[in-house]
Amino acid sequence: TDKEDFKDHHHDTHAIPPKFIQEQYWHYNKVKISDLENDESVVDWNKGLSEEQAKVLKPVSTISKSAIENACITFRNAALGTEGDESPLETEIEDVTVYEHADFPGLQIAPGILPPETQVLWISQIMHQYMANPKHKINLQTDFDIEYPVSEDSGETEAPTPSLFTYDPQSTHSTPKNPETQKSLNMAQMLSRKLRWLTLGEQYHWPTRSYPRNGPTTFPSDLSTLVSGLFPHIRPESGVCLLYGQKDYMPVHRDVSELCERALASFSFGCDGIFVIARGEGELEEGEDPKKRTVAIRVRSGDCVHLDNETRWAWHAMPRTIPGSCPQWLAEWPAVKGDAAKRVSEKERKAYQRWKGFMGAKRLNVSVRQVWD
Repeated sequence: TDKEDFKDHHHDTHAIPPKFIQEQYWHYNKVKISDLENDESVVDWNKGLSEEQAKVLKPVSTISKSAIENACITFRNAALGTEGDESPLETEIEDVTVYEHADFPGLQIAPGILPPETQVLWISQIMHQYMANPKHKINLQTDFDIEYPVSEDSGETEAPTPSLFTYDPQSTHSTPKNPETQKSLNMAQMLSRKLRWLTLGEQYHWPTRSYPRNGPTTFPSDLSTLVSGLFPHIRPESGVCLLYGQKDYMPVHRDVSELCERALASFSFGCDGIFVIARGEGELEEGEDPKKRTVAIRVRSGDCVHLDNETRWAWHAMPRTIPGSCPQWLAEWPAVKGDAAKRVSEKERKAYQRWKGFMGAKRLNVSVRQVWD
């Protein structure tokens, strides 16, 4: 595809994806897990790169051990309110090699860039603190009036708003906006089955596929320190958080609503997923192999996919979530230990035990992007 032609058209938010990427999407959506495990065309860092994959996935940079440690410690201190705490991470950090695909300019992967304790704390900040703020929109607000928890004001300092996970799973804290068509749901039904997305910072408006200016929230500063510490060229302004159950998927789409040309960083948490991305805009030439125009990557908890240049605007999808693949140390969330438990009261700890195992059946994808120039 001619680059100028590509640039002229990449902001068409209602364009229809080429047939070949849709067919690859449906293939990975339907294929048996056993066949998927044996599919050598899927990039899987845990298995190691095949000879063919090693020819096209080349190391392009290294994110140093010290950069990762500094970013994670700064994030921890910002999240926990412990600025100046220089105590080391629990995890032994190593340099992370960033790979770029030679045939997909700008498609970079940083496998395992986030250590376990950082992943747990990141999830806790989003799912407990930021989801408890109704200004960070969630899909459930469309159909329900939600009764958000209220902080127990201590009088001295403003107490943080309690998490939605402090509610009993069987209790009901929402009212359908249209009772004739929508049933009332308890918290387990809402958070475990119906919760699909949360938007941080600049609020992506799903119906119009756009960002209204002067939104009510900014991107959380603690999360921003981590992203900018790892990728200084990205100014985090919006985060689209997608929550997948074990049978959930994301159809073929493009992230083309942002008005700036900056890269996008997409972080994975929880269960593994199959990420598929396509090259070019047009349909296949006669006899052309679709595998030459698409690549499938198995993304795992702690991985980051970094999209820049042509692939920043490419068609992509998440056709599959892999059941039972959540790391054991994360699977029991929100019943957690370590940094994420440090600010948890005894009352909250008991409440979270009732939700034990929530993340074991989930995949959280957080796509961080700069919206404005």
